[in-house]
Amino acid sequence: MRTLFNLILLAGYGGLAAVTVAFGPQWVPWLSQSLAFGLGAAILLGCGLAHEVYARLLWTIELRRELAFLNQYCDAQQAELVSLRTEFGELSEALERAAQPAPPAQGGQGGGQGGGQSGRTVEEVMAEVKVLKSLIPQLNAGAAGAMNPDGGAATLPAIIKPGVGGAASGNLPPGFMPPVAENLERETVLDIVRAALRDDRVDLALQPIVSLPQRKRRFYECFSRLRTEGGAMILPEQYIALAEQAGLITAIDNLLLFRCVQLVRKIHSRNENIDFFCNISPHTLTDQNFITDFVDFLEGNRALASHLVFEFGQADFARWSKAGARLLDRLAVLGCRFSLDQVENLDFDAAELAARHVAFIKIEGDRLLAAVEDNIGILRALRRHRIDLIVTKVEDESRLLEILDYDVDFGQGFLFGEPRLARPAA
Repeated sequence: MRTLFNLILLAGYGGLAAVTVAFGPQWVPWLSQSLAFGLGAAILLGCGLAHEVYARLLWTIELRRELAFLNQYCDAQQAELVSLRTEFGELSEALERAAQPAPPAQGGQGGGQGGGQSGRTVEEVMAEVKVLKSLIPQLNAGAAGAMNPDGGAATLPAIIKPGVGGAASGNLPPGFMPPVAENLERETVLDIVRAALRDDRVDLALQPIVSLPQRKRRFYECFSRLRTEGGAMILPEQYIALAEQAGLITAIDNLLLFRCVQLVRKIHSRNENIDFFCNISPHTLTDQNFITDFVDFLEGNRALASHLVFEFGQADFARWSKAGARLLDRLAVLGCRFSLDQVENLDFDAAELAARHVAFIKIEGDRLLAAVEDNIGILRALRRHRIDLIVTKVEDESRLLEILDYDVDFGQGFLFGEPRLARPAA
């Protein structure tokens, strides 16, 4: 394209010089043929020099842009190197501490300060027990409907997706995803939900969120998966609406939130610097007993709070009550960050979101590509207010290439990894 432009310019001022030599004496009576030759040569030389200066100026600008990009890339690599050295140093210290013999128990009580080898204080254990205590009534209420009148457990038929083998109940290996139960009746799904709450078959699945374009895993999003008695799995889209109608969704959401915190505690104890996205539904915020105990628990475990990103739907975030907003402010003071999900309306105020401690916003890839040409200011506003954009449902390489044109911060989707079961956190 640039070569064609240069050829057009050359042809233009070359033609102008030729016209001056050929027709100058005819148009200007006092202009002799020799003067016409001189004027044509002057035009050709002057325009050629100007063209050269212009071309070199463009080349200099392009070179500066490339150097700026290389400087940014080098800075990013330097930051990565510093981060890796820090993590390696922390890991080395952790290994050295692990290799040292444990101090003898005082008073024959086996380490009454921190509960033995776990290193946890009595206050931390009591805070966790308090949160669990607020969960017990919900779990009992959810499980009550799963019992037959004679006191036995209800039989829960599950139709396994053809071609996929079942998994045994109990603890599942990390990374394994059971087959999905399909074609279930409404009452069957509700029975599965109640039995899963009663028999502790609510599993935590993780999906990576990667930085772009490096595709390095930066975060994980937590999802709930419920298992049937036969080891199959039902997905949120199968049970959420029914669980909400039956009043069971609060117990599921709160249990997922608590297990997410348990996972963060386990990861943090191994000196792994990974953050987790966990959904907070309107049902959780309206459960004042649980959410108040949960916030109190985080106040006593501030090191965990900084590794949590609480995620809310756009519609729910906009209509929360003042009481819910106060709880969110308490979480923000502790170091928690917030993420906006299920974004349907791109006409949002980035400044207002930043004022409410929103650090991430998730937009589906198709929705972003359909609207970004007419709303390029969205990306600029997010960068200006330091809100990172996460593009979700990235399923193939061609879609990723389109997204990368807009300098997106993070991506999430099956292209980067499917949800997989987490290791048991406790």
